[in-house]
Amino acid sequence: MAGAILVLASCGGGGGGGGSGFLPIVVPPAAPAPAPVVTHTVGGSVTGLTGSLVLQNNAGDDLKLSADGKFSFATALVEGTAYEVSVRAQPLWQFCTVTKGNGNAAADVADVAVACSAAVAQVSTFAGTAGTVGAADGNGAAASFSAPAGVALAKSGGLLVTDGISGLLRKISSARDVAFFAGGGGAPTSQDGNGSAATFDGPIGVAMDAAGNSYVADSSGNRIRKISPAGEVTTFAGNGTASSLDGYRTAATFNAPVSVAVDAAGNVYVAEVVAAVIRKITPDGDVSTFAGKAGMSGFAEGTGDNARFNQPFGLALDVAGNLYVADAANSRIRKITPDRVVSTFAGTGLIGSADGPRNSATFAFPAALALDVDGNVYVAEPGSSVLRRITLAGEVSTLAGVAFQTGAQDGIGKAARFGQPLGIAVDAGGALYVADTQNSVIRKVEPVRAP
Repeated sequence: MAGAILVLASCGGGGGGGGSGFLPIVVPPAAPAPAPVVTHTVGGSVTGLTGSLVLQNNAGDDLKLSADGKFSFATALVEGTAYEVSVRAQPLWQFCTVTKGNGNAAADVADVAVACSAAVAQVSTFAGTAGTVGAADGNGAAASFSAPAGVALAKSGGLLVTDGISGLLRKISSARDVAFFAGGGGAPTSQDGNGSAATFDGPIGVAMDAAGNSYVADSSGNRIRKISPAGEVTTFAGNGTASSLDGYRTAATFNAPVSVAVDAAGNVYVAEVVAAVIRKITPDGDVSTFAGKAGMSGFAEGTGDNARFNQPFGLALDVAGNLYVADAANSRIRKITPDRVVSTFAGTGLIGSADGPRNSATFAFPAALALDVDGNVYVAEPGSSVLRRITLAGEVSTLAGVAFQTGAQDGIGKAARFGQPLGIAVDAGGALYVADTQNSVIRKVEPVRAP
């Protein structure tokens, strides 16, 4: 009911005929309190996750998960509002599926189910023809290689490949066009020059820096070569003498360098298979021994020159600056921190191909390493002709091939065969590119859903 307040309207005095009185002012009643807004949360559980998963609700509310268990989106929904949960980003080499992921929020939702499972490896021949040895340029199968040994991702999105026997550095575009980049072939020497005027002597490992320069481990030439984006080849360090002396650029020496890796600061790391050491070259060319002691092969954990390796081969760096080493004759994957502390990352030292936790898995002469954007490690294992994967949780699995069975077959997982793969690289989407050395081809290995 409206209330009335009397307000004095006028007043007068003396002889005039004025009057006085009060006028009512009507005050409206207070507005009723608004009905409470009822909201509900949307969540559920995830299983099988081995990496980083990003879920999205209604194409806007992102939720990042890194482990199995319960989850709930931060933004609550007004009662009756529709929800739709989808996968925005899933771990490399996993596929995640959402069930019970849509409806109307009539109550708190807690039964959205996200199941993640491992992808399987689909192997195809990316360039070259198995068994055809040569140095022909061309597209895909029309090209030929001579024992390709190293492979690296180029800034253009294609690949760089070292052709071990022909002494060439080749380029492969994303469209599978193979073209010459540097090296004149012919007699194995280490001549500097531009393009075909330069020569290599047993090129194996290759890596790129942020500016697009390539570095090649010229193994028989005992040098580290640098190739500009324009194809200008120079000797970055080493003078051809087979020893392991520290020093500046060509005053330093190397003994069968087989692999290179470049960190974000431009430092180049080198694995020397004969000398059993890991070397470091600063951007201005100062060469030092990073881990191990030259000429003293074996197995020992420790810091710097207290550690021991036995035929170290492949190298790879993670975003924290840790260096991973394929310690081939020790059949282990080693890890070196930026402070030069060496430890075993995976493998027992026994020769084999047993999958499982990294401290019980076995390897057979692992040779090449690559790390993906999530930090998983991929291993090309010529001793058993398979590809392996080590997850962040330390689980070792065989992606493709059958241990100790060589061949050149394309196919999924165990149906595929390799011939002593020596090089490996991984792109941002998790696809692997493999230098299948014995078959003289480049293979591509992609994650696909299990049939």
